[in-house]
Amino acid sequence: MRLLKKHLPSTITALILGGSSIASVNAAETTKENQSFSEAIKNGRAALNFRLRYEDVDINNLANDDANALTLKTRLNYKTGLYQGFSAFLEMDNVTELDGNDYPTSKGLKNSGNYPGKAIIADPTGTEINQAYLGYTQGDTTTKYGRQRVLLDNQRFVGGVGFRQNEQTYDAFSISHKGKWDTKVFYAHINNVNRIFGEDDHFVSDTDSSSDLLNINYSGWDAGSLVFYSYLLDENKSDTQLDTYGLRFNGKKDNLSYQLEYATQEKQLSNGTEFDADYMLAEAGLTVETVTVKVGFENLQSDNGNFAFATPLATAHKFQGWADQFLGTPNEGIKDMYFSAAGKLSGVKLLAVYHDFTSDTDNLSGDDDLGSEFGFVASKKFGDYGLSLKYANYSDGDSTFNKADTEKLWLTVNADF
Repeated sequence: MRLLKKHLPSTITALILGGSSIASVNAAETTKENQSFSEAIKNGRAALNFRLRYEDVDINNLANDDANALTLKTRLNYKTGLYQGFSAFLEMDNVTELDGNDYPTSKGLKNSGNYPGKAIIADPTGTEINQAYLGYTQGDTTTKYGRQRVLLDNQRFVGGVGFRQNEQTYDAFSISHKGKWDTKVFYAHINNVNRIFGEDDHFVSDTDSSSDLLNINYSGWDAGSLVFYSYLLDENKSDTQLDTYGLRFNGKKDNLSYQLEYATQEKQLSNGTEFDADYMLAEAGLTVETVTVKVGFENLQSDNGNFAFATPLATAHKFQGWADQFLGTPNEGIKDMYFSAAGKLSGVKLLAVYHDFTSDTDNLSGDDDLGSEFGFVASKKFGDYGLSLKYANYSDGDSTFNKADTEKLWLTVNADF
């Protein structure tokens, strides 16, 4: 907890002062059809968002890596009204580092030797087009062409990594349809993945791909929704194919909630080598008055230690601990037994989570302990403003997995207009 004691007082002051200077933008909004193109432009809507964040990372490794950053994300977007079913959307993001404390934003930059003793904070600075697409709506069907946000189910397989300052979006054609019999169908063809590391990082920049996503959701049962998905990812640069097929069931009945999911995955390399691995999730939750307790088990399996189930498009920060130790699945696979408790006290939302990690198969040294993690978050809304405090503490397991004790702290102010 020494990160909290070390930086909390001065950081709160800086964030509050930064938030108090935020100005609003007037916006007109309409959802009805307009009679002309100029009218659709006039009746569009604009939105402005600021997110000021302090992040501190402390890693107890041989180099005693640490880093901190105070960054401001400014997001401005505009959506036209509808004209003959068409609309357009443009969103610009700028991320600015306010304290001048340089840090590596990816593993490649850190290993380049330019940041000795610095930990990774994956928030690159700069200005980017976050979304820019043309949309067409006809009845219950909507199509989009261009750079867009794609968030499927709980984002375990396809998401936007919205927690980071630079969001992950997709250059794609997509079509979504709300059909009869309580069915929703989503399909997208992706040409490029705009990753959180920014376009200037030559180590992990955008991913040129030719990928197809299919997600079919049936919600006609009182017990919950059944989802079938097929995610066929083809990375052009490495000529690697990653095909995933799965079923997901989730729902809520009275004070009980539940999730069950199974998927199978095949990876094919350019030389024809193939690997296979499966995914399983089981979670149950119980709500008593204002407190919700959940217990779950997630297993990303291994193919004999040579390959493990991968989720390269996921919002991985949401899963397997906020300290981000397992953004990429180790070849030995991973089993995650987790417990969480959530509630509300005096208008403050509270969440605490504990994870116990083991590998799906032993490593070459016969070890399987991947460590454990505890984390909590507290958040509260104040009109257009939001304030949150988030903390994660990872404890390493067997030394042969080359992990290290890690603490991370975030203090964030949001403002939406």
